[in-house]
Amino acid sequence: MKYLYFCLFSILCLSLNAQVTLQEEQEISNFMSKYSEKNDQSSSVKAWKIQIITTNERRDMEKAISEFHQYFPDYETNWFHENPYYKVKVGAFETKEDLFAFLLAVKQYFPGAIPVVDDIEKSELVKP
Repeated sequence: MKYLYFCLFSILCLSLNAQVTLQEEQEISNFMSKYSEKNDQSSSVKAWKIQIITTNERRDMEKAISEFHQYFPDYETNWFHENPYYKVKVGAFETKEDLFAFLLAVKQYFPGAIPVVDDIEKSELVKP
């Protein structure tokens, strides 16, 4: 009996050819094209970075950069001075999920490392 129901259901499903037609309003089309245009022109995006240290001592900041380059020579570091703190950030990941594997590796050497969101150039994005 189950086999009969399955056959009837399969024949019924195969015989139905549904088509869906979407009609987009002109205002929405115009908005989306302007949005795409603006997004293409923008050279910066929001991305995830890893902040490895925040300190008010310049020597500690320079030491952290030096140590980071010993462990991860392929990654660039960027430091910023936001009075009174020096902050060192590394990497540039499009999503937080892309960042996690690298964050775990960094935390072995820099336990205080945290993920942060930053504005970066599109060309700086790290591909996983």
